[in-house]
Amino acid sequence: MARQLGFRHIETIHAIVLTGSVTGAATRLHVTQPAISNVLRDAEERLGLSLFERRGGRLIPTAHAEALFAEIERSFVGLESINSFAARLNNDQHRALSVACTPAFGASILPQVTAEYSKRSHKTMFFVHSRVAHHVAAQVSSGKCDLGFGLEVPPVPGVECEVIGELPIMCYLPKGHKLVSKKWIQPEHLLDEPMISLSSIEGVDVLAKAAFESCERMPESVIECPAAILACSMVAAGLGFVLFDALPSLICDPARLVVRPFRSDSRLRYCAYRLKSKSANPEIDQLTELARAALARVIGTK
Repeated sequence: MARQLGFRHIETIHAIVLTGSVTGAATRLHVTQPAISNVLRDAEERLGLSLFERRGGRLIPTAHAEALFAEIERSFVGLESINSFAARLNNDQHRALSVACTPAFGASILPQVTAEYSKRSHKTMFFVHSRVAHHVAAQVSSGKCDLGFGLEVPPVPGVECEVIGELPIMCYLPKGHKLVSKKWIQPEHLLDEPMISLSSIEGVDVLAKAAFESCERMPESVIECPAAILACSMVAAGLGFVLFDALPSLICDPARLVVRPFRSDSRLRYCAYRLKSKSANPEIDQLTELARAALARVIGTK
């Protein structure tokens, strides 16, 4: 029966996988190379397994070591979180908030929200996680994030969803495109134009289908992107048009693409996600209201 590993064994294996050598691990852990070699040898004896192969001066993890490393990484995330919190205690910065959001929201709205929040509460550390729409609520559900901002998705058990804004559909066109002279873009204007579509991962793939429901056909899709920010970069390169809301327009270069209102009754609905068990939380309430106000300003300018 294998003997249990101690913390010294675990951190040594972790350091060797990360650095690829005994020398690198010793430097990382501030110990001698013989100490690393001895701990590794003892770990392998305890497990009855070979964890590394030596190739050209490098230590290559075996399949067993790779599997063990993945498990160690999960534990180290928690340890790093504790160390990070301890550092904030030393700096008198106790509060930490973890926020998940979609890429477009994170690039355009979240900076406004965090800037305003920081003016009122200076001792908060933000951890921001950029995720596609369907994964935002999942991050909250798993407890990895305190708050999520993103497009509305089907209900997730244990997660409270609060609508904070609805944005109209806009059409993003390359600079100099023949349609930029139009005040409004109609679905029929785009039928013969190359379309950059958004994948189901982002949660808005049905948008294009609904937009051209009244037409006999849809434009030909030439590229599919998982995020609106990436799709707009494709538009700026002259590869086609994309339909989305106004958020990317807040950060995109107006010298490279043009945004026009799209004639559609559809709206993209943004929500704030939190655990139902955290329904009474002043910090989350404040961030949610700041996000709602920021989205309202976008609606007021479009």
